Amino acid sequence: MLKRMLALLLMLVMVVAITASCGQTSKTQTAEPLVWGMHQDIETLNPIFTESANEANILNGIFSTLIKVNSELEFEPYLLEELPVVSQDGLTYQFKLREGVKFHDGVELTAQDVKFTYEMKMAEKNAVPSRLRWERIADFQIKDEHTFYITLKEPDVTWLEGWAYAESMIVPKHILEAEFVQGGNELSKGGLFSRNPIGTGPYKFVEWSANEFVMLEAFADYFRGKPQIEKIVFKVVPDLNTMLARFSNGEIDIYDRVAPDHYEQLLTLQEEGMPIDVHNSPSFMSMNAIFNLRLPVFQDRAVRQALNYAFPKQQFVDVVLNGVATVAHADTPPMSWAYNPNLKQYDHNPEKASQLLEEAGWKLGEDGVRAKDGVRLSFTINTNTGNPVREAFQEIAKQEWEAIGAEVFIQNYEAATLFGDILTNIKFEMIVLGWSAGIDPDSKTLWHSSQQPEQFGAGQNYAGFVNPRIDQLLEAGLQETNQEARMTIYHEIQQILSQEVPYLFICFFNSITAVPANLENFRPNPTLAGNAWNISEWKLN
Repeated sequence: MLKRMLALLLMLVMVVAITASCGQTSKTQTAEPLVWGMHQDIETLNPIFTESANEANILNGIFSTLIKVNSELEFEPYLLEELPVVSQDGLTYQFKLREGVKFHDGVELTAQDVKFTYEMKMAEKNAVPSRLRWERIADFQIKDEHTFYITLKEPDVTWLEGWAYAESMIVPKHILEAEFVQGGNELSKGGLFSRNPIGTGPYKFVEWSANEFVMLEAFADYFRGKPQIEKIVFKVVPDLNTMLARFSNGEIDIYDRVAPDHYEQLLTLQEEGMPIDVHNSPSFMSMNAIFNLRLPVFQDRAVRQALNYAFPKQQFVDVVLNGVATVAHADTPPMSWAYNPNLKQYDHNPEKASQLLEEAGWKLGEDGVRAKDGVRLSFTINTNTGNPVREAFQEIAKQEWEAIGAEVFIQNYEAATLFGDILTNIKFEMIVLGWSAGIDPDSKTLWHSSQQPEQFGAGQNYAGFVNPRIDQLLEAGLQETNQEARMTIYHEIQQILSQEVPYLFICFFNSITAVPANLENFRPNPTLAGNAWNISEWKLN
C-alpha cells in the first residue's frame, strides 16, 4: 500500500513539474504596470461582502482600514490618528479619525462613514459572510466628524483585530446609502458599487474584466501621498502551472500564495539569474477537507476518523508540498501562541481505518463498498479547477479511501461556481479549501452552532458542526483577558476538534511569494491582511 501511494505521489509531482517548466525563459522586468497573478476571479469589490484572500489584496489598494496589523504582527493606526483608547472595563473604545482623508471622488471621510459601514454589516437583508464582530456592539456614538465611541455588550479581547482586515474597510455613506435604499434596504455582491468601488485607499478602481483582470491606478490625493507605482493589474490565471510559466516569462510580476510544489522551481530560476526574490515563511494559511456533517455518511465519527487514518498526511506534505508545510491536527497553526502540541494525531494507518469502520458496523458489500443501515460509504469531493495541490489531494485520497471500502468521486468547478454556489449553498459532500486566519485563535465563525449559514443567514460553519462544549469554550475565549487562561480554553477546543474531526485537517502552509528583486518595501504579512497590506509603500527601482 505504501509503495503504491508513494508512486502516485511522485507521479503527480512529476506531472506538475513538467507542465510548469514548459516555456520558461529569462524574465524581463517592466516598470509599469505591476502585474499580480490571482489564482481565481473575485466575486465582489465591496468590503461589506468580501471573504476572499484575492479580494482582500485588491481591496487593500482601493479602501482603508482604521488600523493595520503589520508584518511584525503589531497594531498600528491607519485611518486613525492613534490606536483607540479603551475604557478600564474593556467595553468602550474611543476612536479619533485623521482629518483630511478623502474618498476617490474628493469627499472627506467622517465618522458617519464608519457608522454607516457598521449599519451595512448589520442590515438584515445584506447577505454578509459573518456578523459576529458587529453583533458584539451595544452602542455606536458619534461625538463629532472625526471622533466616535463604540461600546461592546461584553468584553472581547479579539474584537479590535478585526478592524485591520478587509471586512472592516470603510465604505462611503454618501454613495452607497442611495443604492441601499433603492435596493429595498439591501445591497448585493454584484451591485453597482460592488463592481465600481470608491474608497480612500492609495489606488482608484479603473476596470474589472470578469475572469481576466482588475486594474487600479494611483490616487493623487491619497492621505499618505501618491503611490510611486502608477498602475497595478491583478490578473486572473486559474491554472497554477500556467501561473508559474507566465511568471517565468515575465507576463506576471508577483506570484502570491505560490503552490508549494513550485517553490524549488522558483529557487532554481533565481539561482539561474532571474531577478526575483522568493519569500518563504510560516503562515496562518491552512488546507482542509470539509465534511458536510448534515449527510448520514459523515454523521458517524468513526467514518471521519477512519478517513483521517487512511490519508497519508506526512507523505503528502513531504512529497507533494516539498516539505514547505506542516501537518495539521486541528485548526490552530504551530506559529500561534495558542497552539496545542499534544493533540490526537492520525498517522497513516489504513489497517486501523478499516478496523474502525468494521467495529462501527460499516460492512463491505459485494461491490467492495462499505455500507451501514442502508447508507453507502460513497461521496464526492469538490474543489476549484486548476489547483494542482488540491487536485493531488483528491487523487491520493480517492485511491487510499477506496482501498478501505469507500466509493469516491471527484467533481471540480471553476472558482466562481465553487465559492459562489457549491460552498455558499451547501451543495457539497466534501469540499477541499484553503483558509486564512488572523493572529488571534478565536474561530467562532467556523465552529459555533450559531454560525451555520443555511440556518442563520451568516457565518462560516459550512460543516454544520454542533457541539455544546465547543460553543461554551468559544464564548469563554472571547471574554477571558488572561492569555494563559485563554490558552487553556483553546487547547481544549483543539482537543475536541482533533477527536471529532469536522474537517480532515490536512496542513498549514508556509507562505511563499515571488516578487521582482527591484520591488522595494514588499513585506509579507501572514495574517488576513494579506501580502498587499502595505501596497501604498511599494516602489520599483
